[in-house]
Amino acid sequence: MLIPFILFAIGSTFLALILTIFWLLKVSGLFTSIRIKIAQPSFEFLTVVYKFHTGDYSVSADTFKDILNYSPSHSTIGIYYDNIDNTPIEQRRSMIGVIVDENKDKEMIERMKKDDYKVFKLPKAVQSVYTTFPFTSVFSVSIANMRVPSRIKDCIQTNKLDAHPFIEVYEPTLIHYFVPLSNYEDYNVPEINSSTEQ
Repeated sequence: MLIPFILFAIGSTFLALILTIFWLLKVSGLFTSIRIKIAQPSFEFLTVVYKFHTGDYSVSADTFKDILNYSPSHSTIGIYYDNIDNTPIEQRRSMIGVIVDENKDKEMIERMKKDDYKVFKLPKAVQSVYTTFPFTSVFSVSIANMRVPSRIKDCIQTNKLDAHPFIEVYEPTLIHYFVPLSNYEDYNVPEINSSTEQ
């Protein structure tokens, strides 16, 4: 009688584990419908404390993690300037930063500047290729990055749009993805202009 009971317990545990994983993936956005639209995101004149990178975009995760040491609650942002389809990995440029309030966050800004972060002001968002994705768990970012960029890319190519750079804003419960349709240079940090002049 003991063996059937053990097998039942193992089976129940395995089923519970599968259901838990399925639920976690579901709430993390695996089955979320992605609606790409042309819209003007609500962001207004953001002040960003950032680091600039040249190279593989995947290393941006290190800066996102580093920002958590200064504040785990602030919204963060990533701007990716180069198309991965026609730019070698070693030449891809990006900036990763945290969105701050210049009055409330003075101390944090100064601490970050001492650690080689810089300050940049972004313009009011313009009409963009835009979508959002739920940010409910640590898995949401990976799932979003697997599903969203390719959909945005398809929209841009299908409609023959001139849109760049690719921007991500991470709020506590929502990820915003948008690619501006105008005023492209306004999103260029000084390092972009320097690299273009060289």
